[in-house]
Amino acid sequence: MAELPSIASDMAPQESKGPPADHIRSVFAAYAERQSAGDVEGILALFAEEAVVRDPANAPSHHGKAALRSFFEAGFAASGGANDMKLEGAVRIAGNQAAAAFIVRTLRSRPVYRVETLDVMTFDDAGLITEMVAYWGPDNFTRED
Repeated sequence: MAELPSIASDMAPQESKGPPADHIRSVFAAYAERQSAGDVEGILALFAEEAVVRDPANAPSHHGKAALRSFFEAGFAASGGANDMKLEGAVRIAGNQAAAAFIVRTLRSRPVYRVETLDVMTFDDAGLITEMVAYWGPDNFTRED
């Protein structure tokens, strides 16, 4: 673990559980790339078999890969296909949990929307996502004309 300033050293655990930070960062990047490509199978490969997704956070949960497949396919259908998804800033990592902001643009919908999200992911020891919760609401949509 990197050396922390004294103000934070008492708050951070000395041992980190879960996959290495570089792996977690690579999963967030791969998630954005696969969303941008409309690659449902590639997205599903990032998730554990019994993973849970809530997107948005106040929506019902989707449990297991069959439900996740339906969820991601419905999302692409609703927006007209793949969306442009990019990380906005650094991935924040705490053990086996991490969060990152994304900017999504619905390139094929009319009108095109820019959507700001904050996705929180939990990882198993194999580096697969066991839970993803996406935070966004109506105020995070901006119409781009």
